[in-house]
Amino acid sequence: MRYDNKLLVDMLSAEYVLGTLKGAARRRFEQLVRQRSDYAQSTVWWETHINLLADTVTSRSPPKQVWLNIESRLFGKPYNQAPWWRNFAFLTGAISAAVAASFATFLVLQSPKDGFVETPIAVAMLVSAQSQSGWHLSLVKNVQGDSEIRADSLTSLEVKPNNSFELWILPSDKTKPISLGLLPQQGGKTVKVSAKFVTLLNTSGLAVSLEPIGGSPTGQPTGAVLYQGQLVRI
Repeated sequence: MRYDNKLLVDMLSAEYVLGTLKGAARRRFEQLVRQRSDYAQSTVWWETHINLLADTVTSRSPPKQVWLNIESRLFGKPYNQAPWWRNFAFLTGAISAAVAASFATFLVLQSPKDGFVETPIAVAMLVSAQSQSGWHLSLVKNVQGDSEIRADSLTSLEVKPNNSFELWILPSDKTKPISLGLLPQQGGKTVKVSAKFVTLLNTSGLAVSLEPIGGSPTGQPTGAVLYQGQLVRI
């Protein structure tokens, strides 16, 4: 197996965090995380973003009868009161989960200039024709109520030190692409988006072109389109 393949790093990290990586493969991955910084960083990225998505789901309490049925199947009869240690274990687990989710939100949604932003309105993964992931995008609103796109580069991104990556809106009416600015080749970046563009993003695709340093000199894509995607509402 080619452990240096950046796409493989992202795929294994995602499977590990989702819990679909089992048995010997999971143990081998955990060893890689301990030995290699690229695997450790990718795993942290997936943990924070998947925890964030889970945190956007509205919690709902199941009907009491559901718990009674579960207790009946587990213990063979209605189970009215759990031992104190079981309640304590559940409570500490719930607190740990809440702290982890809050910390993940802090890490992912903090804006360097405007403080905190809300949970994402929509998300997108920008991928190449070879299904190689480049960036994860989150459409959010900052504390002032302005819309922003948070772009986070992925470990599978092929860095181009002599070029810039520029993000474009592709309107569904086939009119000219609209630039949203340059994407980071490492780390993250936040780009403000006007209300008009937010509306346009609901029905438009996204593309990333390879441009000279500093971006397109013409206001339109001049290089190859390497990545594409579309925002999906949460």
